[in-house]
Amino acid sequence: MSTEKQPHSLKAETLPYKAEHYREWRRRQIVRMSITYLAPLIILIVYFHYRYIGIEAESRRMQLGAVAEHQANTLDLFLTERRLNLANLIDHPRFSIPPTSREMTEYLTDLKRISDAFVDLGFFDATGIQVTYAGPYPSLESRNYRDEVWFNALRRSEDNFVISDIYMGFRQQLHFTIAVSRIYESKLIVLRATLDPARMYEYIQSQQAAGDVITSIVNAKGRYQLVDDSIGRPLGPCPISVPVEQQYGGGTAETGRSKWQYAFRWLRNTDWCLIVKSVADTGTIFSNLQIRSMLVSAALLLISIAIILNRSKKLVSQQKRVDQTRAQLEHASKLASVGELAAGIAHEVNNPLAIITVESGLLMDYTDPQFGLTLEHSELRERLQTIQDSAFRCRDITLKLLRFVRRSDFDLKEHDIHKLIDGVIVGLLGKEIEVSDARVVCDYDRSLPQLTTDGNQLQQVILNIVNNARDAIAGKPGEINIATSRRGKSIVVSIQDNGSGMPPDVLEKLFVPFFTTKDVGKGTGLGLSVSYGIVRSLGGEIEVESIAGEGSTFRLVLPIKSKRSINRSRNNQ
Repeated sequence: MSTEKQPHSLKAETLPYKAEHYREWRRRQIVRMSITYLAPLIILIVYFHYRYIGIEAESRRMQLGAVAEHQANTLDLFLTERRLNLANLIDHPRFSIPPTSREMTEYLTDLKRISDAFVDLGFFDATGIQVTYAGPYPSLESRNYRDEVWFNALRRSEDNFVISDIYMGFRQQLHFTIAVSRIYESKLIVLRATLDPARMYEYIQSQQAAGDVITSIVNAKGRYQLVDDSIGRPLGPCPISVPVEQQYGGGTAETGRSKWQYAFRWLRNTDWCLIVKSVADTGTIFSNLQIRSMLVSAALLLISIAIILNRSKKLVSQQKRVDQTRAQLEHASKLASVGELAAGIAHEVNNPLAIITVESGLLMDYTDPQFGLTLEHSELRERLQTIQDSAFRCRDITLKLLRFVRRSDFDLKEHDIHKLIDGVIVGLLGKEIEVSDARVVCDYDRSLPQLTTDGNQLQQVILNIVNNARDAIAGKPGEINIATSRRGKSIVVSIQDNGSGMPPDVLEKLFVPFFTTKDVGKGTGLGLSVSYGIVRSLGGEIEVESIAGEGSTFRLVLPIKSKRSINRSRNNQ
C-alpha cells in the first residue's frame, strides 16, 4: 500500500451544494467580470476603431485634394505650354502668312519634338477656311470650319485663344483643338493644332500617386473628356455631379453597393474639371493598419477572456473552501445546540423510559408464580400499549434530534413558515420554555403564502435566535414575541425579547464566528454567525435592533421564492 501523501482536494460529499450550483455560480461570475472588464474594453475598441475610420477618411480626403491640386496644376501647365507653342509660332517674325504646305510640315515636326500629343496643324483665314494643312488627314485642307463650335468661340474670345472640348469632328476621331488668333492686315487669321487626348491622358496617369487614384476629366456639362476604361467612356455622362461655382472640393460617390471618395479641381485654361477618385472602396476594404489594429484588439479580447475564465475557476475553488468551512461551522453549531438541549432532552426521554420501566416491572411481577397474581387480557393489552406509546415517544424525540443534527444539502421545498416556527418552539424547546422564566407569544399573519426554503436550515436559525433570547431574559420573568408579516416579495419573521439587550460594541461583532458574551463552557460563539450564513445563502437578510437593558429584536427577511429555487428551476428547464 502506498504511503505517499495525497494532495488536498475538496470532496463533493463534504460540500453543502451540488456541482450544478457551482457551475451556475461560475457562470454568474463570468458574466459579472465580462461586464466589468470586457465591456469597457470593447467600447474603447469600437470607439477608437470609428475614430480611426474618421481620421483615415479625413486623411484620405486631404490626400485626394492634394493629388487633384497637383494634377490640375500639371494639366494646366501642359495646356498652357501647348498654347504658348502655337502663340510663339504664329508670332515668330519668320512665320509667313499664309504659310506654305512645306513650311507647315516643318512647323508640325518641330511641335511634335516638343510634345507627341500634337496630331496636325492648320492655318485658317477669317472666313473659317483651312488654307494650309499639315498632318495625317490632307483631305481636311480647304475645309470650311466657320460653323464649328471652337471657331465661333475663338472669334468671340477676348483672350485670342481657345481650348475646345473633345469631339469627333470631320475625321471621326476623338481629338480636341487648341487655337490662337491674330489680326493681320485688319483680318482675322487662326493657327490651330489638334491634340490626341490619349497622349495627354497617358501623361496625366504617369503623375498619379502610385496607382492609388483614378483620374478623369469632365466638361461643364458633366461629360467625360478623359477617363479610364474601368469607370467610363469619353463623351459619356459622369455620375459625379461637380458644382461649377465651386473651384475645388470633394465628397463621396456611390456606385452600386460601393462608396468612393473623390476630390475635384477646375482648370484655369478651360472649362474642364479634373476629378481624382480613390481606388479603395471605403465601404468594404480595410487598410493594412486597420487589419493589424483589429488583430491586436482580438488578441486583447482573447487574453481578457482567458484571464476571466481562469479567475472564475479560482473563485469557484475559493468559494468551495468557504462553503466547506461554513458547512463545518454549521454542523459544529448544530452539535453545540444539541449539547445545550441535552439536559431538557434527557428529561424528556427519561419520562417515557420511567413509564416503560414501571410497566415492564409490573408485568414481570404478574409472571412470577410466587406472587400468585393474575392479569386480565384487556389489562395486559392496556399495559403493553402504554409501553409501546412510551417507546414511540422516545423514538420521536431521537428522530427529531437526528434530523436536526444531520448534515445535508440545501433541500428547497414549500413550507408553512408557522409550522416551522411551531416545530422549534413546541417540538424542540417545549420543555425548556415550560421550566424557564420566559413566555413565548406568537402573532402570526395567517394570510402569508408558502415559503420556498430549506426547512431544516431555517429551523436551526430560529432555534439559535430563540435560545439567545431565552438566555438574555434568564433569571427574571420575560417574554419572547414571535410575529410574521409580509414585506414586498419577502416574509419577515420577527423575534423580540425584553431581556438584557446589547451595547453597540457587541452589536458590531454579533455575527463574528466564535464571538460570545456567555461564560466559558456556556456558548460556542457559532450560533449567530452560522445563522447569518444560512440566511444569506437562502437569499435573505438578518436585521438586528437592540438597546442595552431593554431587549433585542431579530428580523429574518426571507424571500418567498429563494434565489436558489429560481436557479434550480431554470436549470431544470
